[in-house]
Amino acid sequence: MDDSQMHPSRKILLVVTTGGFTHAAPVLEIGRALSERGHIIEFATLEGQEGWITEYAFVTKLHTLGPGPTSKQLDAHYRRMQEWDISKGIGKAMDSKYLWDSFWPQTYHGLKKLMDSPATRPAMMIADFFVEAANDIHFEYNLPIAVVSPNMPSFQLPCSYIPGKPGFQLPGTMTSEDTSMWLRIMNEIFFLPDLPVIIQAGKAGKKLRRDNGVFYPPHKPQKPDYLIFVNSFFGLEIPRDLPPTCAPVGPLLSPTFPPLDDQCGNFLGSHKSVLYIALGTHIILPHEHASAILTGVLRLMKAKLIDGVIWAMGKTCRADLNLDALFSVETSRGAKTESISMGQLLESKHPDFIFPLFAPQRAVLDHHSTKLYFTHGGGSSANEGLYHGKPMLSMGIFSDQIANTTRLVAGGVAESLSKLGFTSDELFLKAKRILADDCESYQRNVLRLKRIAHVAARRKNHAADLIEELMYDNELRFSKDGKQLRPMHLQTADMRMPAYKAKNWDLYAVGALSSAAIMYSTWLAARSAWVYRDILARQAQALSAGGWEVLKKLRG
Repeated sequence: MDDSQMHPSRKILLVVTTGGFTHAAPVLEIGRALSERGHIIEFATLEGQEGWITEYAFVTKLHTLGPGPTSKQLDAHYRRMQEWDISKGIGKAMDSKYLWDSFWPQTYHGLKKLMDSPATRPAMMIADFFVEAANDIHFEYNLPIAVVSPNMPSFQLPCSYIPGKPGFQLPGTMTSEDTSMWLRIMNEIFFLPDLPVIIQAGKAGKKLRRDNGVFYPPHKPQKPDYLIFVNSFFGLEIPRDLPPTCAPVGPLLSPTFPPLDDQCGNFLGSHKSVLYIALGTHIILPHEHASAILTGVLRLMKAKLIDGVIWAMGKTCRADLNLDALFSVETSRGAKTESISMGQLLESKHPDFIFPLFAPQRAVLDHHSTKLYFTHGGGSSANEGLYHGKPMLSMGIFSDQIANTTRLVAGGVAESLSKLGFTSDELFLKAKRILADDCESYQRNVLRLKRIAHVAARRKNHAADLIEELMYDNELRFSKDGKQLRPMHLQTADMRMPAYKAKNWDLYAVGALSSAAIMYSTWLAARSAWVYRDILARQAQALSAGGWEVLKKLRG
């Protein structure tokens, strides 16, 4: 083989369907690293999301896979998740699962169409974890794939010392090392009350697949025969043993980010201690929550712990706010305002508050005047907060946000608030704890994890390495007729072995039988020796009595 064939460039398809741009950005960052190595990058998504690749000029072609979710569907989903209490089971969140499942048929058939044409068939697929159809393409076409997840994937890679099912740990759960017995038990029985709902969802999923000509179950082995990239790093993510097919490669962040706009730049330039609040683009904030946050924030201002607030609040987030609600304000400069309405605050009519519809988040976090970050703890937000070195208040709303909140607190860089019952007093006290930080423990841990995050951010190149390994291995381990000539080079042997052999149960059985045989032989020998000794004792007794006749009788 000549050098030109050693590292050939290949067409790689990036696929992101539902979940929003925060799901697309990490996938595109891996695509960036592969593009720099000469690979051809194409992107597939749903209609209405084509703008995601505007800033990624390396994407050479766009494929649409059908209509995306409507604003009504998304609104219902986010309201559902806002109200969902994970400690009470998953039943109330199942409508969102059915919503995402409804996009599987068009994604599956759209990807099959790309695979069936030599002109569009890729050599590799990198998909967001919401794209279940990618696993089906991998299974049907032997196409190598990589799945990008914000944290360790749900129901895969179980770890004995992390309680519960992967991806569905209850709030406050870390490892068995520091989790109470009660919380460990609750994690293990978490799904039992929802078994009827789960069974029903399983039947619905099976029918959906059958109706679309798929008669095998979803391909999701506990230790996958494809790559899983976790957009996190050990320090935020819980350390654990991983197979060679899984790697934490986050934070997957762009090497550049939009600069401060005039509004945020001028505000940060004129304030020295700013609280930045961003609770998610799609979160519909109940008025009572917004009111509690503002009340706590105003107390922080009165205590001179902060002198300004940037609250990035999109139109969706404002939907349920009472614009006429009044708040008493005392600014950090001592000027008093008797009252100001929610509407006036949202219009940034107070000198120490701005409420942009969109803020250049990374630039705001990177600024030295930003002292505290109030976040929902989503994967991208947690990564950005740590990368730019900001302590956090974290209020997880749903999904990975809940787990990340627990981990940020455990890492010593955040305080948590519960979406179901936080108060303005709690917000004030926890923010004060961070901002005062007399022992500097928060700042020490923030700097520690910031340094680790900067090192970990280089691992997108490790992801690109693994993808190239997988592509080159995959295309030469199958014959022209699709017959596998040798196993996947990254797959551990236990996935190709029966459980009894992989877990050495046969060796244990042989060992147990051997031990039993030795013990039985020893017992027989001991029994024979005991019988012989008894006979000798009786002979000796007869001799000592001088009874030769008795001895003769015994021998007879």
